[in-house]
Amino acid sequence: MTKKKTMSNAEAASPMAALAADAQAMALMRKRADELARYPLEEELQAQEPFVHFRLGRNEEYGVPHRSVEEVVSVPVIARVPCAPPSIAGVINRRGQMLPVVDLRKFFSLGSEPGDAVGIDIVVVSAGGISVGIRVDELFGVSEYRPDALGNVLPSQGSLERGHVLGLLNGRITILNVEKILHDLCA
Repeated sequence: MTKKKTMSNAEAASPMAALAADAQAMALMRKRADELARYPLEEELQAQEPFVHFRLGRNEEYGVPHRSVEEVVSVPVIARVPCAPPSIAGVINRRGQMLPVVDLRKFFSLGSEPGDAVGIDIVVVSAGGISVGIRVDELFGVSEYRPDALGNVLPSQGSLERGHVLGLLNGRITILNVEKILHDLCA
């Protein structure tokens, strides 16, 4: 008959006591604790880039690098412009200046506009001396990403060109290339 090893009351009461008895497990736990407690290297901190995170359409998530964003505003209405291309939602008054507003849903062929909202969120971006507003359906806020962690772009519902995208973050957030989009809008 073989004897079964039974835990003492002290071992059953304290998982740390059982762990302390295993030198290999303690060494692994110390290594993990050291890794979790270390300060990020300066290069790692610099590699993080902030972006403004938002939704277009029903479920497409996008971001624009913070370096391209001037501000985020909420407006009650966008004034339509007669004979404007479909991707131009209209213009808004931004501190006495007319600012064109782009509807990326139409630019990327993502679908129709949502119903009228009480407030319309606009992300004001600039590149190459051009400033425009981007109409967004829902604003999530500011997050960070590492440019070297961006993945390849996956097919989406619309006609998103690869040049308009810097990459895909976490398999779901498309980080946009504002410079290329504004260049194509003005061409």
